[in-house]
Amino acid sequence: MLPKIEIDPKTFLHKHCSLPALPEVLTRIQNLAQGNNVDMGAIAALISADPSLVAEVLKVVNSAYYGLPHEISRVRAAIAYLGLHEVYHLVLSLSIIKSFQIGGKELREFWFHSYYTAVCAKHLARKFQPLMPHEELWSAAILHDIGKLVYLKFFPEHYQALQSYSAEQGCLFSQAEKHFSCPSSGYLGGLLCDHWRLPDSVRQACAFHTLDDLATVDQNRPPTDLQLMVSAGNLLAVVSTQRVSKDVGEAIAATTIRALNLTQDHFLPLIADIYELKSEAEDFLNQFEPPVTP
Repeated sequence: MLPKIEIDPKTFLHKHCSLPALPEVLTRIQNLAQGNNVDMGAIAALISADPSLVAEVLKVVNSAYYGLPHEISRVRAAIAYLGLHEVYHLVLSLSIIKSFQIGGKELREFWFHSYYTAVCAKHLARKFQPLMPHEELWSAAILHDIGKLVYLKFFPEHYQALQSYSAEQGCLFSQAEKHFSCPSSGYLGGLLCDHWRLPDSVRQACAFHTLDDLATVDQNRPPTDLQLMVSAGNLLAVVSTQRVSKDVGEAIAATTIRALNLTQDHFLPLIADIYELKSEAEDFLNQFEPPVTP
């Protein structure tokens, strides 16, 4: 029997379960970017002052997610290619994950699923929402599951039990949370968004990315395009990498088909595309050293 997790949203992440403030570099980048004459050189110098952060940013920039025609070797060039807003969100995502100071197999699994979700969401956005702004899609997709990092940091026994149950039953992590009456990782991610005042795009992804979210859409409050792409990308990444039961697999397929307004004939080629993208996620993880010290 797992002990019940009692959470007071007013004190959680502030007292017994506390996390450090986000790095000062994020605030300084924001301050520099708010002026009328943005000094790209100064912002690049801020990021470049942390060699490990530079290495992490450049590995992401040169990954298949962006598919740039030439390798980028300097932060300033990354800003020129991708824009300040996108590079800021890269730095934000890397800094958030690093702040948990978690390492090992669990972190690699988190990075693999998060990156795979990101490339799936971008593929879906290009295919079904070509006019959708993509500037915040990376950080929203990478951080949609940060509630799981809260579990890993503060409730590791619960996390392991949830993972084990999911694997044994062929169900989703969110379904295991309901089985054990545990707080949803989406809820924990939302508390984290409040704690660190994260962008609304990240908050949207944390709040809406599970099978239940996509299957029980409130027509009066439909999901945003970003939520739709991240949640569909998340589910397709799960079904193509994890052993799920027949019922769960069929539910994911039916829900995705309905959410994206597809036919069965269109869904099968889409799944083939998703399986091809898996190799990109595997290549990225092989080249990318997770940005924390175990």
